[in-house]
Amino acid sequence: MKKFDYTSLNNLKITPNITQKLMQISELRGKIEASSLESNNAILNRLIEVAKIQSTDASNGIEGIHTSDTRLKQIMARKIMPRNRSEEEISGYRDVLDLIHQQYTYIPISTNTILTLHKHLFSFTASNWGGKFKDIDNQIVATLRDGTEEIRFDPPKAFMTPSLINDLCLEFNNATQLDNFPSLILCGAFVFDFVSIHPFRDGNGRMSRLLTLLVLYQANYGVGRYISIEALIEKLKSQYYQALETSSIGWHENTNDYLPFIDYFLSIILQAYRELDSRITPTIDKSETINLLIFRTLQNELRPLSKRDLMAKIPQYGQSSIEHALMKLSNQGKIRKVGGGRSTKYVIVI
Repeated sequence: MKKFDYTSLNNLKITPNITQKLMQISELRGKIEASSLESNNAILNRLIEVAKIQSTDASNGIEGIHTSDTRLKQIMARKIMPRNRSEEEISGYRDVLDLIHQQYTYIPISTNTILTLHKHLFSFTASNWGGKFKDIDNQIVATLRDGTEEIRFDPPKAFMTPSLINDLCLEFNNATQLDNFPSLILCGAFVFDFVSIHPFRDGNGRMSRLLTLLVLYQANYGVGRYISIEALIEKLKSQYYQALETSSIGWHENTNDYLPFIDYFLSIILQAYRELDSRITPTIDKSETINLLIFRTLQNELRPLSKRDLMAKIPQYGQSSIEHALMKLSNQGKIRKVGGGRSTKYVIVI
């Protein structure tokens, strides 16, 4: 019988590596909160806008759900209605994301919350399973690079789902009051166990990322407001599946080791805080032009970057300014395009 023990997390041992990551996250959070943010209002507002688009795009992209950049931006701005199933699911994610950003203080971690968020996630679709737990057994499947699928884990049977979700929420909420573990470790364990239950016929991955944002908010780690955690997860998707698989061994028997997944989880949060710190901390002379900022960003990243990447990394400038600068740098022969259409990126001409 599956039981959740959040007082010991299966006798989890916090390693020096985990401690170091927790300390670095805490230091960065304190530094950011202690800094004067008034002068960064424009940058923060831009980061919020970019993070919402990136989060919606990345979280759906992990599941193979896409639309064009133009339509994605219009959907996010609520200027158009969805025209196909992919855009319906993107619109649902947008609405749940906004709800969590705006109302996280009032959203309890409970079975009703999880069902309600799932219902909103599928509110634009014709599916009748939105807001309902699975009624058939399912599996956690990973798509490999060659397109083949691999079964990574067999979740509990469908009939067990309601009681398991209820027990998970109860254990998590009690553990946050006991303070036996740092809140970030509890958040990571909660997300892992939710994924392992796999409570829905569809939308489990997206729900896990939305719940990640929610539990982080409630633990006073609001970095997901400014930096897309979903985009970071997408970049490290193979590591995610590996950590999930390793921590899943013995899950049904209550002997699994949470450490691999929590280590991955903390790495994502640490990266998010590092990115936020770098974007609001002046590291380049403000007198330098946007052209030089773009050139130096490409130079420092050592990889091709898309227009959206550059907008996220240089939030003090809007889309039109970035586009104008890219065109000028291209005409000058300092950078060149790689790819085309949605996959267009830019690199320095060596």
